[in-house]
Amino acid sequence: MEKVKEIRRRKGWSQQDLAKESGVGQDTISGIESGRHEPRPSTLRKLADALDVEVADFFREPAVPLPEAPQEMGPPRVSKERLQEYFEDVQQNEVDYLNWVIADLWRLAMPDEKPRAHFVPDGVNSDRAWRFLEHAFAARNVFVPQERERLNRGARKLALTGGG
Repeated sequence: MEKVKEIRRRKGWSQQDLAKESGVGQDTISGIESGRHEPRPSTLRKLADALDVEVADFFREPAVPLPEAPQEMGPPRVSKERLQEYFEDVQQNEVDYLNWVIADLWRLAMPDEKPRAHFVPDGVNSDRAWRFLEHAFAARNVFVPQERERLNRGARKLALTGGG
């Protein structure tokens, strides 16, 4: 029973220490830990009492961590460099606004989300930012299909609610 050995070691005890505390012979403990001896229930009770555990603890499987649930990725982002491949004089504030719009469409695709009022920052031409977004959708190499679908759901919801 590997568990007896594991619990004993965790407690920092030798087989001799366990024998002394439990009243079970060291040879018996060695045989139990190596699997050579099948312990009696009364022997397991003595070992459990000495180790301050339940007999059931000798038979429990080790806890296996559950795989972490996949974390949802945040909304995709478009870089200034990527936009400059197709548009001239792209400003960082335009890119920031475009990424805000993308994040909002991403959020809107979720159930029960409603459009939020927002103001276009000074110096940003919203028509130009929407052209950037239209280009990103048309390029077919900016968003993966699942991202494109979710953004489209958000855009449809925005259009249906009159928020666009």
